Amino acid sequence: LIIQYADSGNLRKYLENNFSTLTWNDKIKLAYQITEGIKFLQGEKILHRDLHSGNIVVHQGEAKIIDLGIAKSTETQTNIHSGVFGSLPYIDPKILEDHAYKYNYKSDIYSLGVLMWELSSGKPPFFGESESVLKYRLVCGHREKPESDTPDEYLNLYILCWDSEPDARPSIGQVFNKL
Repeated sequence: LIIQYADSGNLRKYLENNFSTLTWNDKIKLAYQITEGIKFLQGEKILHRDLHSGNIVVHQGEAKIIDLGIAKSTETQTNIHSGVFGSLPYIDPKILEDHAYKYNYKSDIYSLGVLMWELSSGKPPFFGESESVLKYRLVCGHREKPESDTPDEYLNLYILCWDSEPDARPSIGQVFNKL
């Protein structure tokens, strides 16, 4: 197992240390790089299933996805895509609502939407909320409040990504092209 050194640590730490100096171009560039990583994984038919700011590292300003520990191939013919995996604020609400629902590409798109919000705010999503309350709120469609200075196109894109209905979410190619 080889893990690349990241001079800025994970994305959560990077945002804590650098958010006040990041421009919108910087934030969008990071979102683009994360999207590019997800696009690569999906091109290889891999579901990450645990995308969050602790599983993205930043090295010399470049974001890279790490920790494929619970990633799975979409070509596997078992029920391994079922169940709840990952960090609660980033988990597809469909999975929280229906445990028979299987992780799919749109589940990783949901996580990307939350990450895009996190990039826009500099804050971890739903910080301090209890898991039981948060689970209920996510299933009911509650999302973090957008930051007032967020560019409309970026805002609209992450809102599409974190839509409660998976079929309403864009594909990774659509997100990639819009960024």
